[in-house]
Amino acid sequence: MRLKIEDASRILVLDPIHGAEVIADALKELGKEVDIFNPYREPTFRGDLDYDLVIAPVHLNPNFEIMKQVLNAHIQLINHHEAVKELVSLNNPFSGLHVIEITGTVKKTTTCELIYQLLRGMEKNIILHTSSGTRYKSADGGEIKLPRLSGTPANVLKVMLLARDMDLNPEIAIFEISLGLTGSCDVGVITSLEDDYKIAGATKTASAAKIASIKNCSDGIVVHPGLSLSSVVHDNSNSNSYGDRGENLWIEEVRAVFNKLKTIDGKIISGSLNFAPFKWRIGSDYYRSCLEAALCAVLSLGIAPEELNTREITAVAGRMKVEELKGRILIDNSNSGTKLKFISGLVDAASHLHPYHSEREQRQKQIKKKMILIIGEDSPYVCEGINVDELKEVVEMANERSDFKEIIIVGDRFRAEAEFEGVPVSFASDLDTALNNAVEATGEGDVIISSVKTWR
Repeated sequence: MRLKIEDASRILVLDPIHGAEVIADALKELGKEVDIFNPYREPTFRGDLDYDLVIAPVHLNPNFEIMKQVLNAHIQLINHHEAVKELVSLNNPFSGLHVIEITGTVKKTTTCELIYQLLRGMEKNIILHTSSGTRYKSADGGEIKLPRLSGTPANVLKVMLLARDMDLNPEIAIFEISLGLTGSCDVGVITSLEDDYKIAGATKTASAAKIASIKNCSDGIVVHPGLSLSSVVHDNSNSNSYGDRGENLWIEEVRAVFNKLKTIDGKIISGSLNFAPFKWRIGSDYYRSCLEAALCAVLSLGIAPEELNTREITAVAGRMKVEELKGRILIDNSNSGTKLKFISGLVDAASHLHPYHSEREQRQKQIKKKMILIIGEDSPYVCEGINVDELKEVVEMANERSDFKEIIIVGDRFRAEAEFEGVPVSFASDLDTALNNAVEATGEGDVIISSVKTWR
């Protein structure tokens, strides 16, 4: 049987970069003797590994020397997600609070924002924490910003501490969490498993970590994308799926349909709601699965479907949002999670957009738009930085399209690391400069595609 935190006396927490200090502080409040170790700076632990329990992030490389030392010493090891769940249970920061956790390989932030928009019209105090920022909406509609924090699981605890220190009283909390669910929630949402990537020194995949985290949600409802997860979800009776016709919830052109969808109070609901209010000005299918997940999560909370019919939602800044920028069309997909592999979808969307003419008029008049692509990296602090070779491939792909007049690369390091002979490439030190340059190089009605990795 696994040793629980409450039964451990001496605990070692690994990785202060990703929340070890937050977890350590919570452990100290319980009277535990706690040490912190940074495996990136000091691979070998110099001292006596006299601990009852070691807590390490799920993404930590098992080939690190400290991990080998822990295993050789036969010390109980749990991950940060599991530790957060136990600490929530022991410290009880969620008393009287409905909690939604969101994880996934992509589309986490967008789904969080849509859930927030769907709930925003309620007379409830709501706290929203994503990698883009943390906000608190009071029941009277006022909104304040909290200090910005990453999506590491320990920050679930940090956000609630900040709320307490600011005398906030949330009734609903929405948390974006990296690499899995802590299970400290009424509803846990998995947005996606596609666009997978390797973690833990390439010893496992991000999707495997997310699937494994489902076991943490034994007391809550797991909302997941159709039949794409392993059978571990379908063995869980507290499961709501979305996206595939015939499952619990799916989207038709004019309505969202739910069939035997379970709520946290144990009720089963079936029916449909009008999909028309949820349509907005965006020419992309990017938001479809995000909206399906958001609706499924909100309905799982027990929110009456008729309450959602009046909700107005919009595209999320930096997430495939189409907007106007000084008369130009800006397709904004610059965020911390954007990947170069998304470029083809952005280009396809751009080729069908024009703010002043219908698609039929464009065909009749053969309207030609100038298109500029902005790619690269705006901040050294984002995870999974841009690969130079992959960047060069994207530049070559864009250059083969006659409708691209210029490519702007953001990031000073690419000036020295990449060569682009015969390609209309310019450089900008940051995203704002690149956008200004793109506006100057285009006219009204032209299209600017912004897909820069940046923390925003």
